[in-house]
Amino acid sequence: MFNLKNKVVLVVGGRGYLGRDFCQKLSSQNAIVISADLVQASKASLSSSFAEEFKNIEQLDVDVTNKDSVIQLVADVISKYGEIDTLVYSVTAKPSDFYLPFTECSLEGWQTVISSELDGLFIVSQEVGRVMERVERGNMIFISSIYGVVGNDQRLYKDSNLAELYSDNEVGKDINQPYSHSVYPVVKGGIISLTRYLAAYWGGKNIRVNCISPGGVYHEGENEAFVKKYSEKVPLGRKAELSEISGAVVYLSSNEASYISGHNLIVDGGWVSW
Repeated sequence: MFNLKNKVVLVVGGRGYLGRDFCQKLSSQNAIVISADLVQASKASLSSSFAEEFKNIEQLDVDVTNKDSVIQLVADVISKYGEIDTLVYSVTAKPSDFYLPFTECSLEGWQTVISSELDGLFIVSQEVGRVMERVERGNMIFISSIYGVVGNDQRLYKDSNLAELYSDNEVGKDINQPYSHSVYPVVKGGIISLTRYLAAYWGGKNIRVNCISPGGVYHEGENEAFVKKYSEKVPLGRKAELSEISGAVVYLSSNEASYISGHNLIVDGGWVSW
């Protein structure tokens, strides 16, 4: 079960903290994996001790906010492999003011996240969808979040080091009360809605579209105070391991999930159940 032999999987966001593990786990199940991302890996991925071993995984560059870049990416993949069986979209963006209070956040920061996570998803799914429409077969998996389903508990972030760990710049680094940006649940909720729209739209073309909403994923750089507070809110009492999210990606990529479409698979240890 879950053998992905000869399946061509394009992971957009493949150099990210989650994306790297997706690539490795998909490759371990014998998929042909192409990782596409910005040249520079995210701060979260660079600050982890995760072994970056991309054996048998091709690395391509793409800017999802640039339609020409996306068109070129899809053309390059089709030229070499002839098809795309599965698209995984796992893109995140954190502008300089991501962790500041709502009233101090800029419109430019808001638009940066919208551009990467929603506009980018629109462009990528459109271009890959054209390829899948021609063969009347395909599979798309989008990465959302539990915060596309429920509201943020901002109390968890007090005294955390999230701004220092995940933000790619210095703004807000030293504040003792980081806030999760309002744009985050907006884009994650949008991903869930687009999943349902496309699943209904492409059902007649035998193209499945699903999304995964992870809860908090463990990163060894997060300070103990935050991890403890977060874990106490989870029925299972802990954060997720990378492999637990990647396992969901492998499952939805496999033939065993061939009758699942339009679904938001919540992998959160029970967070949204109370």
